Amino acid sequence: MSRKHSEHLGQARVATTAMFFVNGMVLAVWATNIPGMKAALALSDQQLGMALSAFAAGTMLTLFLAGSLVTRLGSRNTLLLGGALLAAVLPLSALATSSLAYSIAVFLLGVANSVFDVAMNTHGAIIEARRAKPLMSSFHAVFSIGGLAGASAVATLLADRLGPLHCLAFASASIALTSLLASRWLGRLEPLSAGDGADGRVFAMPNVALLCIAGLTFLALFIERTVIDWSSLYLTDVSRASASTAAFAFGAFSLAMAVGRLSGDRLVRRLGQSTLLCGSGALGAAGLALGMLAPQPAAAIAGFVLVGLGLANMIPTLYSRASRAFPGAPGLGLAMNGTLGYVGFLIAPPVIGFASAQLGLRLAMALPLIAFVVLMICTLRSNAGSERVENRQFVPVQL
Repeated sequence: MSRKHSEHLGQARVATTAMFFVNGMVLAVWATNIPGMKAALALSDQQLGMALSAFAAGTMLTLFLAGSLVTRLGSRNTLLLGGALLAAVLPLSALATSSLAYSIAVFLLGVANSVFDVAMNTHGAIIEARRAKPLMSSFHAVFSIGGLAGASAVATLLADRLGPLHCLAFASASIALTSLLASRWLGRLEPLSAGDGADGRVFAMPNVALLCIAGLTFLALFIERTVIDWSSLYLTDVSRASASTAAFAFGAFSLAMAVGRLSGDRLVRRLGQSTLLCGSGALGAAGLALGMLAPQPAAAIAGFVLVGLGLANMIPTLYSRASRAFPGAPGLGLAMNGTLGYVGFLIAPPVIGFASAQLGLRLAMALPLIAFVVLMICTLRSNAGSERVENRQFVPVQL
């Protein structure tokens, strides 16, 4: 690799890192304003669950379009398009005056974030492949740090008695400015072509390996979406904490994910993916059990910290695997894994909302705990031999 080419990859890595950070930040700003919007619109848990499912619906309906855009326009251009869309739709949630309007705004947010997410992860996967070493956990670590920054910003804004509209306007301006500044350094990576192994496809039947990856992604995203949507509400409704204290629950969760992901690439090389995923599942299950058995604010926040550590390296590891499921077409593998795995993201809000309405939110949190246990069992049956090859063999993608 020439020195100039290495410098360009370094610049692209920094710019991509910035995009991961701002994406985590704006999603945290949106998520930590959910209790405020619930109160403003007088929504029940079940109504809120159905409204929040619109985010996953928008995400799933757009994933293959996002993969197609990456293939046709390139990951850089698609990423910038996603940033512009997010900046435009973020404030809409705070402007909603009814459950239907809120659902539509959340749906549009899911559409915009889907475009941004697929392009961002594809860009990161290409850089990872070019540098021939694991990088995805470090990218997602910065995403989690962004989540911490966003939650902290919301806690500060709420303490100053500013509402959701101010918070989401801040998020909109942040992603617009970051996209503008990063556009010069992202690198003009060309769209994947038939000569690169993609055969000009925007769809292909998933192979067995990808289906297994997607199944684990389904479980991980079900758990993650539950924590994103319901952690603040758990603190306010079950632990009887203030809104500003509840915002720190999400912040603590994001910080734990960031800490776990900062060491994720090294842990993957040392332990292997199956061992890491199994141990992560045990840690996350312990965290949810702690929050359920001792729902006081401090114990609940500590439980969400353990959940964050448990989830930290699941999605980065699974995304990295999915990006190599179709050689030469990382966007296609990511889009297909996302479409199948995001079913968990889609069903989490209504499932938890319904369970909360019937059993209470405290007992409803047993569902993600069970998902952690199932993930552990499935991971124990994974093939260690094929895993070692997958962990260590990074083939550069020709662009």
